[in-house]
Amino acid sequence: MIKILFFFIFFILSYSEDIKVFGYNANIANNKIIIHDGMMIKNGMLISAKNIIYNKLTHTVIAKGNVYINYDKNDFILSNKVLINLDTKKIVAKPFFLFNFYDNSWILSKQAIKKDNVYYSKKTISSTCNSQNPDWKIVSTSVQYDKQKKWLNLYNPTLYLKNIPILYLPYLGFSLDKTRSSGFLRPLFGFSANEGILLTTPYYQTLGETADLELDPTIRTKRGKGIYSTFRFVHSATSKGILKAGIFNDFDKYNKKHNLAHKKHYGIEFKYTNYNLYLPNDKLYIDLKNANDIDYFYLDAYNYMFNQSYLSSKLLTSKLNYYTYKNNNYLGVYFKYFKDTSKLSNEDTMQILPNINYHIFNHSLYGNLLYSLDSNFYNYTRNKGDKLTKESLTLPINYNISFFDDYLKTSITEQLKISKVTTSDGNITNYMSLDTFLKLYSNLSKTYPTYTHHIAPSITFSMNNYSKYSGDESDYISKTNITKSIVFKLSQYFMADNWNLYHEISDIYYVDNKNTKSNFSDIFNDLSFTYKNYSLSDNNRYSIENNKIVYYNIKASYQNDIFNLNLFHSYQAKTTSNNKSESYTINSGYKFDKFHKIFGSYNYDMVLNMVKYYTIGISMSKRCWNYSFSLKRETIPILTENGISSNIQKTFYFEIELIPLGGVKQQYQFKTQKAE
Repeated sequence: MIKILFFFIFFILSYSEDIKVFGYNANIANNKIIIHDGMMIKNGMLISAKNIIYNKLTHTVIAKGNVYINYDKNDFILSNKVLINLDTKKIVAKPFFLFNFYDNSWILSKQAIKKDNVYYSKKTISSTCNSQNPDWKIVSTSVQYDKQKKWLNLYNPTLYLKNIPILYLPYLGFSLDKTRSSGFLRPLFGFSANEGILLTTPYYQTLGETADLELDPTIRTKRGKGIYSTFRFVHSATSKGILKAGIFNDFDKYNKKHNLAHKKHYGIEFKYTNYNLYLPNDKLYIDLKNANDIDYFYLDAYNYMFNQSYLSSKLLTSKLNYYTYKNNNYLGVYFKYFKDTSKLSNEDTMQILPNINYHIFNHSLYGNLLYSLDSNFYNYTRNKGDKLTKESLTLPINYNISFFDDYLKTSITEQLKISKVTTSDGNITNYMSLDTFLKLYSNLSKTYPTYTHHIAPSITFSMNNYSKYSGDESDYISKTNITKSIVFKLSQYFMADNWNLYHEISDIYYVDNKNTKSNFSDIFNDLSFTYKNYSLSDNNRYSIENNKIVYYNIKASYQNDIFNLNLFHSYQAKTTSNNKSESYTINSGYKFDKFHKIFGSYNYDMVLNMVKYYTIGISMSKRCWNYSFSLKRETIPILTENGISSNIQKTFYFEIELIPLGGVKQQYQFKTQKAE
């Protein structure tokens, strides 16, 4: 008989058992099905081996030689000898290799037993890296893996990088499931020379399908301890919210050393969004904050990077916004409440309670004649000091027409602006202006054999026809002394297969400007060019009045799969609102093999004649893990009683992630040193 090269169905048992057998050779003897070089399928479980013996009476399977078992989409088992009880689903495998396609994790041991969806094994190696020579692995005395709960328990695990032991723990348990479940989250670690070791052990509790609670006890060994809590909830299919509160108590020694205004730092935050609250097209947005000082946000348990941006502003802004729209009509109500944490009392802090905005988007009056409307009401209030209300209205009416087969287009706009400010002592300030805008413009495109060119020139003439200001001067009303101006603008694109060029230039001519030497504004000029892996851009402003460039930002770069280099040169001339600044910056990275990359950056301040900062580091990224190490040195200028001085701050950054275990992302700040 000629040997068949492909598998064929040998037989399907005709009685109630749902068993399918495939193979080159199979036979039945003594209530046993014996299969050679084949496979069998039972209840969705696929078993492939050199020899398979199925006992119909005991419902057991013995598979030997190159055993492969798959019983769902994600897990498969490799072994040399496997015993399976199809009734109890008990599996005994020697040796045992379990691989999960979902997260590429695997477990290897000399023997494993599966009972009730739980695998038990001893002297086990596990990882998510290549099983032949893993970059990292965890060697444990014993392992329990609950397949249904997707939870892995490791006893006496030791973490190895290659063959070097790095970390030992008596126990490690973690979930391979991405669904929500209660339990402790990954601890957060940090270290600062000023605040010591930071440790946070978050606990996560699910509260049904629509809510959860997180508790974050935290300690900074040189500063103090506290606890933060976060309650998250989903109110409906279109709404969700977060309520967060916390308190942190400084140690007496730290409080006295730094002479802080508050020993206890506490606060509360509430965020809520709801789409389709009452109407089909409306939204409610709430963002409320309150704290006794800004350190409440800096001491957040998740700020283990000691990020100073938490202290970027001492002004807390709370918002409650609601808007709705239908067709071309829009109505919004906005509340803003400000709290300056640097002040002992905010009774004189101005609040906006509320701002009401009604807007009509462009709507056709007749043909190409369009109009829109924007009106606002502001209520500025506070407990102590003057209060006021402001009403404003902007009404533009626009007419568009084109000539010469759309080569030339014209837009004419008449715009009415009205503002009124009423103070609490009865003073009223009114301002009204009527302006005309005439715009001539075109949009032209043409395709050439190797590229496409698009050009869009425009000239806009603006004229104030009428303006009237009555009452006391008010900072809440802005008016212009310029009654006529012309805006020139030209934009163009060149697009080809391997290069692109973009250029835009614009300028304003003030017809009746008598306050400066020149009637022209600064010329804005933007240019960018890319060719394959190269790019060059320049954004600059040229002052006609001073006959010089007052600002530019030039960038040149090259990037491919292995190497990248970015060069920056920025300059800002001294103005009434800005100090002079000029610096050079270099960013670069080199991928010296498939996974590793070295990178660095350098910045030199031309005004202060010093290196402002430099960074050098190395990173690695693989499917199963990644890391990054870098060192940054920066010079921070400070103002002292003796004049300008500077401090040197060195910071070491590192990040290690073992997938899917998680990892550590941290920075270590060395003690600040004075620059010589």
